[in-house]
Amino acid sequence: MRFVEAAPELPALPLEVLDIPVRFRDGFLAATLPSGELVEGTPNHVLSAMHRIILADLVEGEPGAPFLHGATVMIGGRRVLLVGHKGSGKSTLALHLALAGYDVEGDEHLVIRDSEVVARPRTLRVKEGSLHLVAKLPDQVWQAPSVHNWDGSIVRSISPAVGGRPWAIRPGRLDAMVFLVANHGGRSAARPIVSKDAFGRLMGEVMLPRTGVAAAAGRLRQVAVEVPAYQLLLGDLATAEWHLSSIASQLT
Repeated sequence: MRFVEAAPELPALPLEVLDIPVRFRDGFLAATLPSGELVEGTPNHVLSAMHRIILADLVEGEPGAPFLHGATVMIGGRRVLLVGHKGSGKSTLALHLALAGYDVEGDEHLVIRDSEVVARPRTLRVKEGSLHLVAKLPDQVWQAPSVHNWDGSIVRSISPAVGGRPWAIRPGRLDAMVFLVANHGGRSAARPIVSKDAFGRLMGEVMLPRTGVAAAAGRLRQVAVEVPAYQLLLGDLATAEWHLSSIASQLT
């Protein structure tokens, strides 16, 4: 269960501690969820159930809000959203930035509220096969909790505090959006994109609420119009970091 652990500093009401008993039975794990539901199966199956109830609880607490899939990082005091399809290198880039001293808030969802945004507390999920792309990995990375994917690959759950800075999440404004396009083995290059293009890309990476879809989509459209957007062809991480720093420095 350490794989799903997330303990950032964040302003919130005191949380209630709930015990989730897990036992080994007949060759499988059996976990009793807070709702009383019994989940039985392999470790990965139980882990998926944990992810499901955590997300369901978050969605229930943010009614009507769209959830954008992406990582958020503070660069030069600016909050930048990194958006990318699976395999684009988003989590690997977030790990590189955390180790370079930037404050990474989360690596999964950004909740779009009426007048602010806030990252969903979740660690960086990095495939072990991608770790060789990141320079000077500390021992904490190799000691981080891990699971085996369906294809046999290993995924590690790495705290954004791995770079030595506290992991903190604060609600606030979104200053820029950067859409990642994989360019594995190549150079990184960035360019601005127009709001219409940004909105179309956001719609491909959003989880809309079950009710109030039109209002949520309108909120997303407002973000696309008001927040500067860029495309980052993501190749080498050092140049990608330079582009992100340059983008943040130009924001007003």
